[in-house]
Amino acid sequence: MGITHRKQHWFRLSAILSSKQVLLCALVMDLLAAPLFAQRPRMTYKTAPVMVPKTPDDRVAADKGDSQPGAGEKKMCSIQPFPGMPNTASVTSLQIPRKAQKEYEEACAGLKNKKLAEAEQHLRKATEIYPKYVAGWVMLGQILETRQQTAGARNACSRASSADPNYLPAYLCLAEIAGREQQWNEVLNLTSRALELDPVNDAYAYFFSAIAYFNLKQVPEAEKRALKAEEIDRDHHEPVLQLLLAQIYEAKHDSADAASHLREYLKLAPDSQDLDNVKKDLAEAQNPR
Repeated sequence: MGITHRKQHWFRLSAILSSKQVLLCALVMDLLAAPLFAQRPRMTYKTAPVMVPKTPDDRVAADKGDSQPGAGEKKMCSIQPFPGMPNTASVTSLQIPRKAQKEYEEACAGLKNKKLAEAEQHLRKATEIYPKYVAGWVMLGQILETRQQTAGARNACSRASSADPNYLPAYLCLAEIAGREQQWNEVLNLTSRALELDPVNDAYAYFFSAIAYFNLKQVPEAEKRALKAEEIDRDHHEPVLQLLLAQIYEAKHDSADAASHLREYLKLAPDSQDLDNVKKDLAEAQNPR
């Protein structure tokens, strides 16, 4: 996955607010394994590891997500980090009963008002009416993950991938869950499937696979994937990608490139809550021991 204090984007959309930057920074800092940081011989990052926000107000933001003409779905929405994903076509879209669509629309309204339990119930009804409602399953999975019901979240997103094996958001949802559990090989399997479906536009899959490769100590491949994500994100809508690249280049003992990406991050995220520590990291990168 605009509604609430965050506007839609996720690599494909344009608005950036400080709260979204905090969320994405939290995601990367939470997913990058601590032992890897400890191995750096020259630089110790002062940016504090930030946990993924625990409260729904910090985690949930739904975008407008109106479907493309002819998709058969109306008034669609999603939870970040998948804004715009409802526009991904599904073979089941044209068959959705009106009652199921109505329940989905009610779920969107619930998200708008930060009523997760209400949205969950509407999505359960929608998927009960139409068990192949892939967009409904993915949003349900995201809500359950937000509510820290990981098993249910994984099951919901798996139902979406089973109903339509070519529905990209299902694999992104499962990759996010696997990443939070630091199951890096599983992240690679899921993002590989996502990239088979869309190797040109899916910056999210490249981004997550870069994190996975980095934690598996395959730094060259991590760099390749992160640079591909940056290439797709031409307008630099995701500042946290610059932090990941800085970490990658520091692991390569390339302080100059690390400093370059830290400067880019500071330029793109001037309201970062960890601004002082990032500046300290930049100063150290610019003057390596």
